[in-house]
This record gives sequence, C-alpha cells and structure tokens, in this order.
Amino acid sequence: MSQPVDELRAQLRERGYLSHGIERWFALDPWSSRTFWAELATVALKAATLIALFGALPMVAIMLFRNHPLSALETLELTALYFAARLVLAFLFIVLLALILKRRSDVVLDTPRALLGISFGAAALMTVPIVVWWYRFDAPSPIAELATGLALIVLYFLIATIAISAALLSFSIYELHRVPAIHQRPRGTAMTIAAALLLGLLFIPAYAAKEKPAQTPIQVVTAPTDAKVALVAVDGLTIDIFHSRPALEQAFPTVFPVAELPAESTTERWASIGTGVPTALHGVRAIEGVRFAGGTHVLQSVSRADFVLHRLAEAIGLARRQPLPPTVRRRDYVWELFNARGLPSVAVNWWTTESQESIFTAAKGDAVRVDDLAIDKALGSISQHPRFVTVYLPALDVILNRLEMEPAARLAASVRALDGVDAVISTLQARGYAVLLVGNSVIAYSGNLPKRSNVSLFDVAPTALALMGFPASREMPGTALVPELPRIESHGVRAAASAPAKVNEEYYENLRSLGYIR
Repeated sequence: MSQPVDELRAQLRERGYLSHGIERWFALDPWSSRTFWAELATVALKAATLIALFGALPMVAIMLFRNHPLSALETLELTALYFAARLVLAFLFIVLLALILKRRSDVVLDTPRALLGISFGAAALMTVPIVVWWYRFDAPSPIAELATGLALIVLYFLIATIAISAALLSFSIYELHRVPAIHQRPRGTAMTIAAALLLGLLFIPAYAAKEKPAQTPIQVVTAPTDAKVALVAVDGLTIDIFHSRPALEQAFPTVFPVAELPAESTTERWASIGTGVPTALHGVRAIEGVRFAGGTHVLQSVSRADFVLHRLAEAIGLARRQPLPPTVRRRDYVWELFNARGLPSVAVNWWTTESQESIFTAAKGDAVRVDDLAIDKALGSISQHPRFVTVYLPALDVILNRLEMEPAARLAASVRALDGVDAVISTLQARGYAVLLVGNSVIAYSGNLPKRSNVSLFDVAPTALALMGFPASREMPGTALVPELPRIESHGVRAAASAPAKVNEEYYENLRSLGYIR
C-alpha cells in the first residue's frame, strides 16, 4: 500500500532533499509562479554544488599529475576555476532538464527505472566534456594518472546520477507515492563532506613538494679532455636535405640517419635532445603555458579543450597565457652541466633559455634573421675561447613547415637558411672545433666514428658528455657514439628561479608570427 504524500514529503525533508515549498514546484505554472522559479533555482543550485565539487576532482587531480609541483595558492585557484565552471554548467543543465520534463507531458516517470534512466543519461552528458577535455592533452597519460583519473570520473558519474535524481525527485512523489530505493537514506551531507575531504587531499602535494633553494652541483668524477666541440642543431634538417648539400657531405665523414623523436611540440623534442632525458623528466611539453596571478609555476601541460584556463581565467584576470620562461625546465642541458663544473661553454638560442627571447624579439618575425642573429652571437663568443659551443637554428623548420609561402619564396628562403648553416659549420671547423650536427632525422660528426646501427637522437647528449670527459646519467636512454665513462645515477634536478620570470610581450608575438603559437 502506498504511503500518504505528506508522510513522503516529511521523510524527504528530513533527509535534506526538500526545502519549504519544494514539494509543490512541479504542480505550479512555471510562467506565472515565482515560487516555481525560486524552488527550481534552489534545488538546482544544491544539486549543482554537489556535482561541481566532485566534477572538479578528476580535473584538478589530472592537472596536478601533469604540472607537479604547484603551490597551495595555485592549487586553490585551479580548483576554484574548475569548480565555478562546473557549478554554472551543472546549474543551467539541471534547470534546462527540469523545464523540458515539465513541458513534455508525454514523459511520465511512473517507475523508479524511468527516473534513474533520465538521471543516468543526464549524468553521462555531464561526464562526456571531462573525458573530451582529458583526451585533448598533447601527451598520453601515465599509468598512475590514468588509474586516478578513471576512478574519479566514475565516482563523479555516480554522484551526478544521485544528485540529478534527487533534484527531480518531485516527480516520484506525485507519480509513485513512494521514495525510490536510491534515496532511502540521506546522502547529501555525507557526499558533500566526502567531496570536501577529497579536494583537501589534492593540496597535500603542494605542501609536500616545497621548492628547494639552489644547491651545489652534484660532484662527479670527470676525465678532462682537450677537445673543443660545437653542437649545431638545425631544426627541419632531414637526411634528404643533408645529402642534397655538397658542402655538408664534405664537412662530415660520419653520418647517421635517425628516426625523429616522437613529441607534440618543438620545444619538447629539442629539450629531450639537449638534456638527453625523456619529456617525463625534463618536463618541457609546449611553448605556451598558463601562469596564475601570484603563482610561481607555469602550467605547461594544458588540454587543448580547456576553455577555463585558455579563455575564462585570462578574461577575469586570474591567469594569463604566455611563452614558457627559462625556469620551467626540470633538467639541465649538458652544456649547463659543463658550466656548473668549470668548463667554459656557450649556448645560443636554445628553447627555454634567456638568449632565445632576445634573439626572437630582435628578429621581428623574420625566420632567416633568427638564424643570422644566433650565428653571429655564437661566432662572436668564440673570442672568449669556450671549450663547448652550441647554437640552435630554427629557420629551416619555420620556412618549410610553419609559414604560408609561395613555392619560389619558400625555396629561396630555405636556401638562405642552409647557406647560413654551411657558413657557421665552416667557421667553427676553421677555429678548431669538432662539429656535431643534429637535425630532425640526421646526426653527423666532423670526425671519423665507427658505423653503428640503431642510432637515436637521444645519443646526442651522452656523446657530447663523453667528448668532454663527463659521465652520462642512467636517466638518459641514449648511448654515446664514442667511448664513455661509467654512468652516474642522475645529474640532479635543475635549480629553478624562485621568482616568476617576466616574458617579453614582443617575444610572444614573434613566436606567433613564426608559427609556433596559433
């Protein structure tokens, strides 16, 4: 026998589902009753708050996995942004769903199964955007992130189902005269407390990973050599282009074709080559990041579908998008290891270094001029007699792959860029440097090396270390092309600056004009 409606109302009110008058809202005319809109807004806000709390959990957890470490303030700002966005979306969604059900007289919720069916469908629609957001990250998810993210998304789906079902519970009161089994016990307070505790757990990494001050470099055993080595990195240089240039073939008796490193961005690829370690260790993933107001970290790994960080946060002044400053890399380039241990080295125009900002800014969007300025600066440094010199030349990649140009203009510009490569290599060799040339699918050396199969771009950093008498680390997957010293465990984490780096706005615009930021 069904229970009286008044008794059901009393039970639901005791369990926190009903406020005063909520039991009447679906019996009122939505276009003439203020009570209807007030009660609809109240119940939608309560349900949306619970949904938003659990909806922010997977997004914040995934961002912490990908951008660790963040400070407590940055974690709070990130959580607040995702919570606010999910709150607004959930509120509007529940109001829209309620109005649709109110206006559709042919939709009759005469069974608990119908109520749960609508709730499951609505929860699924609210879960899909999080899945799409997660899918649109550039790099794949590691196992720990994948397991945590999936668990929290499933939890979010279940909570959303319960909250939406509770928000639409008035249908069951009038249609069924009984309370569905899913709401037999009060869960609103317990779920809110659980969401707050889980969100609190996300702040633990912010306190556990305090940035350490700069420390003395790790002491390593070296075997100093008299070698003078120059590393010339030419972005866009393929094995076919190399063989099409007689000057390059004559300058390098040792040539290795290699596979291009898999990477989602230019900075990620060349940071891997220069540090010798995978992206997961050096941390560089993109050339554009997001920095929160008052924050000291740049969020490098952000989903391409993240409207909240890419648009909303910047619009309200809580964050801004910017090119990555030199402080974001977590591992030293090999020449930074040399300098820290007293071996004079000069590096020009590499990604996430300060010299690139001044060169890109001065070039004013002219790709070939970027190379010319970098070459002039690198050759000018030779008067200081560095033992190791390196320069990164991006013009060929920009001309061939990033800018829209007429075929004739593209050919002329690429020839100019390659002429500059020929010139810098010739000058370096004339000054007594052994030159290690690195492109996207080629490694060449000006000395004679034994032939070897399975050469990788990860071999560049161990080779440079071996040539200068330094040990590589076991973190480096590559193998030196010359005999090397016994390896050490790690060269340590790069000491990052504690203050936020200021990024030149003109540098940002030049990155855009060269096709690196779209």
